[in-house]
Amino acid sequence: MTMVAFSNDNTFYLGIQNYPETEVEIDGISINGIIRDLFKNELKLNVKEVHGSWRESHNNLEKGTIDALGLVTKNTVRKNNILLSKPIFSENLYVASDKIPLDSPYDLMNQTIYVFKGDEIPIKHLKDFLEKNNIDANIVEVDNIDDFKDNFYLDSEFIALKSQNRLLVSFLAPVCIGVNKKYEYLLPHINTALNKKYSKKISNHFKNLPLYYQRERFQSSLTEEEKDFLSQKKFITTSLEDDISLSIYIKNSDQFIGILPEYIDKIASIIEIPIKYTYNGKKWTYIQKKFKQEEIDFLTLSTTAEGKSSYIFSEAIDYIPMHLLNHIDSGDYNVGVLKDGKSQDIGKEYFIEEDMKIYNSTAELFEAFKKDEVGYIISPYNIYDRDCGKQHKDIKIKDIPINFAFSKKQKILRDIFNKAIAVIGDIDKNEIRNFVEIDQKEYVLNITEEAEEKKKIWYITIFILLVLISKIVFQKKLTKALKYDQLTNLPNRYLFNEFCKKNDFIKGAVVVIDLDNFKKTNDKYGHSKGDSVLSEVGKLLLDVFPRENTFRISGDEFYLYYGDNDLLERLEKLIYLGTNSNIITKYNISFSIGYYIKNNDESLELSFEKADIAMYDAKKINGFSIMQYKK
Repeated sequence: MTMVAFSNDNTFYLGIQNYPETEVEIDGISINGIIRDLFKNELKLNVKEVHGSWRESHNNLEKGTIDALGLVTKNTVRKNNILLSKPIFSENLYVASDKIPLDSPYDLMNQTIYVFKGDEIPIKHLKDFLEKNNIDANIVEVDNIDDFKDNFYLDSEFIALKSQNRLLVSFLAPVCIGVNKKYEYLLPHINTALNKKYSKKISNHFKNLPLYYQRERFQSSLTEEEKDFLSQKKFITTSLEDDISLSIYIKNSDQFIGILPEYIDKIASIIEIPIKYTYNGKKWTYIQKKFKQEEIDFLTLSTTAEGKSSYIFSEAIDYIPMHLLNHIDSGDYNVGVLKDGKSQDIGKEYFIEEDMKIYNSTAELFEAFKKDEVGYIISPYNIYDRDCGKQHKDIKIKDIPINFAFSKKQKILRDIFNKAIAVIGDIDKNEIRNFVEIDQKEYVLNITEEAEEKKKIWYITIFILLVLISKIVFQKKLTKALKYDQLTNLPNRYLFNEFCKKNDFIKGAVVVIDLDNFKKTNDKYGHSKGDSVLSEVGKLLLDVFPRENTFRISGDEFYLYYGDNDLLERLEKLIYLGTNSNIITKYNISFSIGYYIKNNDESLELSFEKADIAMYDAKKINGFSIMQYKK
């Protein structure tokens, strides 16, 4: 790299923001450390650090008294006064508090929210957020937000992450490195360094910050006795039921998936002790026996009266809905419930005891439902098992807690778990719920269907040659099922990730599509109607765009890449098809579409982030809308 001689005695003045958050070290390096490394070791500059507050540092950069500053949010003012690198990551805006619980916008009603004095753009976003949610709150501008973090305060995601109580306000801006205009020639070198490794370093650091702060809060809450207990523990044991509702055991990979293993893995990451699953694939009655013999440290059990007499329980880690499922055309009024579980307690509230049939495991319960041995079942599992082959009604009865059970000798471990549960915030819980609902339930259904297919193949196969052929066919179907969404027949997130790896710097258009009013359709008409909407959207997309580059990413969000020049014509055709679809118009669904035309020197990840920003701009327009991301 050829460098040009500098003024100021060849000294390059690098702004360093004086905040504890910027000096937090993860894997031995902080955000400021990464920025220092980029300018000192990668660009080989004679760096002199100029320390200051967030506001001082930005003012110094705009006045030209420093030459560069890391982590500058991109807005019109800064873009006019300084040069900005390629975006490193995108940042959101939060209302947060170190002390006060914050679960919904309504917790802000008649409250005071402290904001940085003169921070116009974030304040405008906050006012829009409050107006949208009909919240009357008092906004107070202050010079130093750090003095008010026990109250409600407004700040960027990077700072707000330290507070457990957070509420998303809006997207804030992409985050870049800011450079004085006189060093314009440095910008390509900075972008090259970011592409080479530093963007990934900063993004990874940012992604790991929430867990760092959770561990910090958890450790500070422990007693010396609890710390000593953990220091002597090499691992903790548990087991899960293969029940297709909250966890399912995948034999080939020897792992569990579902909401319970997600929460258990989260706790293990917070306490920094491995949690091992034992007796995988065994019957639940056998596992409970081993738990009573104290060969397992903890289980997930219902807090029934019988359970409380035998064990001690953690605080609720989350709440899940219990559903009453019944076959519409069934004349059987018996209800299936799980022995010594919440479903049995709930069944006693709504059914007479003579009509209840008790089963030892969830697998037995669903098998009975499939075979019409019972007309009703009570279960947290709210997705219809396709193998039942009949229409059904799905009614939510009530929410029940998820608790961990421990032997009465394990009080210290129970207390440690409670402290780990206490640092898991609502944002983490929502991420876990969404991940399980969107990704894992589809995976579970695919695995279940393929397992049944394998049985059928086994029964009809006689000759060894046919067995081998059948296995090959089965593997291909399994691979396809795991890579393609069952509802829309589109490639899923797995194939999207593979596409990005292979084509990261491809030139063309990236598009993000989100369905408006989809959640209302699900809530009002049920998941079966929502599924019909998704299936219809999949058909419309395949009528317009090539299948291999069109992906269903999450519940109602679709990504696609398109390399030809007629993108707008294609998008307009998609909207035309949507407005003329009986299913789409019946449920008042519309498409918010954002797109970005990328160059081959930009990564797909950042390009899709820009398209996502444009999509949210499109959402501000009622009905079908298309917006292009513009710098």
